Amino acid sequence: MENQKEIISLIIYVSVLIVIVIVFVVSFFLAYQKRKTQLLIEKAEQKRYFDEELARAQTEIQEQAFKNLSWELHDNIGQLLSVAKMQMNMLQADIPEDKQKAFGEASNVLGEGLKELRQLSRTLNTDYISKIGLLESLETEIKRFKRLNFLKIDFDIKGDEVKINKKDEIIIFRIFQECFSNVVKYSKASLLTIVVEYLPDHLKVTAVDNGIGFDLKNVKEGAGLTNMKRRSELIGATLNIEAEENKGVSVTLTYPYEQKLNKTA
Repeated sequence: MENQKEIISLIIYVSVLIVIVIVFVVSFFLAYQKRKTQLLIEKAEQKRYFDEELARAQTEIQEQAFKNLSWELHDNIGQLLSVAKMQMNMLQADIPEDKQKAFGEASNVLGEGLKELRQLSRTLNTDYISKIGLLESLETEIKRFKRLNFLKIDFDIKGDEVKINKKDEIIIFRIFQECFSNVVKYSKASLLTIVVEYLPDHLKVTAVDNGIGFDLKNVKEGAGLTNMKRRSELIGATLNIEAEENKGVSVTLTYPYEQKLNKTA
C-alpha cells in the first residue's frame, strides 16, 4: 500500500514536472516567435524607411537638376536666342524684297522657339510650380503640348479645388509631366483625356490616351514608370496603370487629403 502511494506520488510529481517543462518550452517558443516577428517587423520598417529616404533623396536631386536645367535654359540658351532674334530683326531691313517673306518666317519660328524654351524652363523650375500650384501647372504643360500639335488634349476639372501640400503638388505634377511625355514619345495617340477630380476625401487625377498601348505582363518597367510609382508612394498616393495592346493606356493617381492635411497643419 505504501509502495502504491509512493508510485502515485511519483507519477503526480513527474506529471507536474512534465507540465512545467511543456509550459516552459511553449512559453519560450512563443516568446522566441514573438521576438522573431518583432525583429522581422522592425527590419521591414527599417527597409521601408530606407526606401522612402532613398526615394526622397532621389526626388530632391532630380528637382535640383530640373531647377539647374531651368536656369541654364533661361539664362544661357534663352539669352543667346534672344540676341539672335534681335540681330535678325536688325538685319531684316537689309534683306532683299524677294527674301523678306522667308526671312520673316524664319524670324517668327525663332521667336516661337524662344517662347517654347522659356515655357519649358518654367515647368522645370520647382519654385515656379510651387508658386502657381498644381492646376495652373498642369494647364501650362497641356497648353505647351497643344502648341506642338502632337495630339488633341481634353482637360477637365471637377469639384471645388482643395489646397494640398505644396511639395506634394510638385510631385503629382512631375508624375503627370512624365506621363504626358511618355504619351507623346511612345503612344502614337491622337487623343489624351485628362481629368482632375476633387472628391470629398481624396484627389483623383486620370490621364487616358487612345494610343497603341502595351502588354503590362510582358513589358519591363522602365525608369519612367518606376519614377512615377516611387513618387506616388512618397506622398501616400496610389498610382494605378492600366494598359492593353491597341487599346491605349490609363494612368490614375488617388491622393488622400486627410493624412496630408494633418501633416501640414
